[in-house]
Amino acid sequence: MDTLDTGTVITSETPCRICEGRERRVVSGIGRNFEKLTTVICTGCGLVHSHPIPTKDELDRFYAVDYRKKYKSTYEPKLKHIYRYAPGAYHRVAQILTHVRPGQTRFLDIGSGSGEFLYMAGKMGFEISGIEPNEGYAQYTRRELGLPVENCTYETADLAPGHYDVINLNHVLEHLPDPLASLRFINTLLRPDGLFSVSVPDIEQNRHAPWTRFHFAHIYNFCGDTLRAMLAKSGFEVIPEASAATEVLARKVSETFDDAPRAMPETYERLWTLLSAPETASHVVGKKGLGRLLSKAYRYPREYLLARSHGSAKQILDHVHARMSRTDPTARPNGR
Repeated sequence: MDTLDTGTVITSETPCRICEGRERRVVSGIGRNFEKLTTVICTGCGLVHSHPIPTKDELDRFYAVDYRKKYKSTYEPKLKHIYRYAPGAYHRVAQILTHVRPGQTRFLDIGSGSGEFLYMAGKMGFEISGIEPNEGYAQYTRRELGLPVENCTYETADLAPGHYDVINLNHVLEHLPDPLASLRFINTLLRPDGLFSVSVPDIEQNRHAPWTRFHFAHIYNFCGDTLRAMLAKSGFEVIPEASAATEVLARKVSETFDDAPRAMPETYERLWTLLSAPETASHVVGKKGLGRLLSKAYRYPREYLLARSHGSAKQILDHVHARMSRTDPTARPNGR
């Protein structure tokens, strides 16, 4: 497909999953590492996505082997990454724990990655299970952390409808070719009043340079408005006190779905203004680009040394859990 100029308006063959509009405007023609990638925005609601959407076969091949190697430069998790993500996983599971109701114990992590969320959930008393499509990561978390992780996609996993009390989807939804259908499927897996924790990158944070903002792995790019619109159309109600812009804890409130179009022209206008701003040079020399570079220069070597000092992934996670639970009694084993 030929590259389309930024600002070009096109007509999509498929209606938008939020507003049902077909008009798209080209946001960018390049992806990470200056690879050819067309990204568009729906002019009816502001939903940002790749164009065209990759096929299921393309995605299955990519995530089975290539994704982790391409974006994390590894076949199995690195200790520094586990060290980096462990505190956030602890905090999120502890937050979920404050909203579970009596008897809500079954915790499913879809896209369990390097296992931080599942491990912390197990330490905090949940009955855990996970799904991870990447072979290397699934094998690693089973071997090193003893986690019950199935190496497959959620479509092919043996998942019983109405079986789970909590489902976690951490930085996964943006990778899926039909996020609305995925959210509605997750609804069917949850018991009544079940909790759904979902986190995606926030396109409005705009921390990346224009040439690294979009890439093949992220098919959809959400803001708080578009994520919440999809959740509402999928039978979920957001819990405000446990949610940020694109890190949301929601409760299943309905088994029927809202198919009414949700037009959000103001969201489109806001995002288009943000994403079309000419900031290539300013990002490199400005505070955002320089600050990000300096932060990495300090943080990455420190993470590597501290992670190695603990010796193993399990020791890192146990250390983080012990350190953080000393000031958070609700997250200790059987703390419910």
